[in-house]
Amino acid sequence: MSSAQLTATAATPSRSLPLRAGLMAAASISLALLAVLSRYTRGLAPELVTWGRFVLPVLVLTAFARGPDWRAAWSLADRLGWLRALCAVIAQICFVFAATQGDLLQAVLLYNTGPLFIPLVAWLWLREPLRPATVAGLALGFLGVLAVLRPGGRALDPLALVALTGGVAMAVSQVLFYRCAQRQPPLRNQFKLYTQASLLSLPLALLGAAHTPWATVLGGGAASEPVWVLTLALLGMTACSLGNQSLRDLAYRGMDNASTLAPLMYVAVPVSAALDWLLFGRVAAPMALFGAALIVAGAVVALRSGAREAARASPR
Repeated sequence: MSSAQLTATAATPSRSLPLRAGLMAAASISLALLAVLSRYTRGLAPELVTWGRFVLPVLVLTAFARGPDWRAAWSLADRLGWLRALCAVIAQICFVFAATQGDLLQAVLLYNTGPLFIPLVAWLWLREPLRPATVAGLALGFLGVLAVLRPGGRALDPLALVALTGGVAMAVSQVLFYRCAQRQPPLRNQFKLYTQASLLSLPLALLGAAHTPWATVLGGGAASEPVWVLTLALLGMTACSLGNQSLRDLAYRGMDNASTLAPLMYVAVPVSAALDWLLFGRVAAPMALFGAALIVAGAVVALRSGAREAARASPR
C-alpha cells in the first residue's frame, strides 16, 4: 500500500459526512482530554502512567475478546505488529512526558505531526517518490515545527523535542498499521495493539514503579495528587484512549477518501490551548500559535496531495 493510499480507505459509504466529521472531532477532543488527565497523575512516574495507558484498556477489552483476538495478540510471527506496538509505546511515553512536564498545546500539536512524517517514512522505507505538492506541504509544516521548537529564535526546547519524537513514532506506527492490520476487525486491532504494547512497556512500568515515591502517593503528600484523583485520572485516560481509537475507526469506516476527515484531528490543538489556559493558567505564546497554524496548514496540504494521488491510482 502506497503512502497516498494511507490517507484513503475503500468501502461502501454508510454514514453522512457531517456525522463522520462529528465523530472525528470527538476523537480529537478525546486526545486533548487524555493530555489534560495525564496532568492529574502527579506523583506517579510517566513510565507507570504510560503502562496504565495500555494495560487498563486491555482489561476492558478482555470482556469482549474471543479466541482469534487472543491468538492475534500473542502471535510472535507477526513481527510488524510487534514493531507497531513498540512504536506506539515510544509515541505514548513521549506524549505523556511532554504533556505532564510541559504545556498541553505543544504536546498535542507535536504529537499530531504524524501526517507530516508519513510521506517521509514511505519515501525512506518504501522508496516512494515525493510529489511537489507533498513537498510543499511538508516544507510549510516543518517551518511550523521549527517555530515551535525554537520560539523567538531561542535554543531548542527539550520538551518539544520529546513531543516531536512521539510524532515521528506515531507516523511509523500508522504506516505499519496500514501495511499489516487494516483488514482485521476493529476490536482485534485494538486488543492486539494494547496487549502487545502493555507487554513491551512492562519494563518501563517496573522502572517507573521503582522510583515512584509510594509513601507520598499513598499518604496523600503535597508532591502527589490524592489517590482518588489518580484513580479517576487513570480511568478517564482509559476511556479517552478507547474513545479516541473507536471514534476514529467509526469515522473512517466506509469512506472512499479518509483525508477529508484527517484535518479534523487538529481540533485537539485549540481545545488543548483553551484547556491549558482555563485549568492551568498557561497562555500560548504567539510564536507557538503561529507555528501551530503552519503545521496544520502543511499537514492539510500534504494530506490532500496524497488523497488526490490515491484517487488517480484507484480503479474506476
